[in-house]
Parts: sequence; structure tokens; C-alpha cells
Amino acid sequence: MTSSDDKPLPGVGVYWIREQDYPAARAMFADGHKMPEAFGDWLKMATEMENGLKAYGHPVLRVTIDPATFPDWCKAHGITPGSEGRKRFVAAAVTERYGDQR
Repeated sequence: MTSSDDKPLPGVGVYWIREQDYPAARAMFADGHKMPEAFGDWLKMATEMENGLKAYGHPVLRVTIDPATFPDWCKAHGITPGSEGRKRFVAAAVTERYGDQR
């Protein structure tokens, strides 16, 4: 019999934006005005979050958001390109990569 401590932690995703796409992504997101203006500031926060998840032992999947295709994905799934869209997009990528982790 194995304990729940023997189970690996679930894989998690973090949304990622390429530097050259950052201005377009920020403009596209409904909540983009809440993001740092400078890519370097956003990258620092995103990297800290990613490193924190890894420090706890989670496998971390970077999910790149492409401003040229993300709005179409959101539209196809009935959501706006903002916080909820990013969460669902990342969740779909994590499920595709790691399967149903429930």
C-alpha cells in the first residue's frame, strides 16, 4: 500500500509570453492594463512564480500565448482573452501534456 505522500505532485502550467509579443499580448488581454508595462518586470514575476512551483516539486509546463492565435482560441471556447482565457488555455495544455490528474 502506498501513501499519498508517494504520489508525484501534479503538473502545472504557467502562461508564457515572448518578449517580441509582449506589447501585443498586453493590448489584447482584457486585463492587460494590470500587467507591468515593461516586459522585464513581467518576466521577473513569471520566473519567480515558475521557480516557486518547481521548488515545491511540481513539474511546470510553460504555455506560450501567441497574440496572433489566442483570440481565435478564446472565441472558439466562448471566453474573452483575459484572465479566464489564460487559465483555460493553460489548463487545456496541461491536460493535453499530463492527462487528467484528478
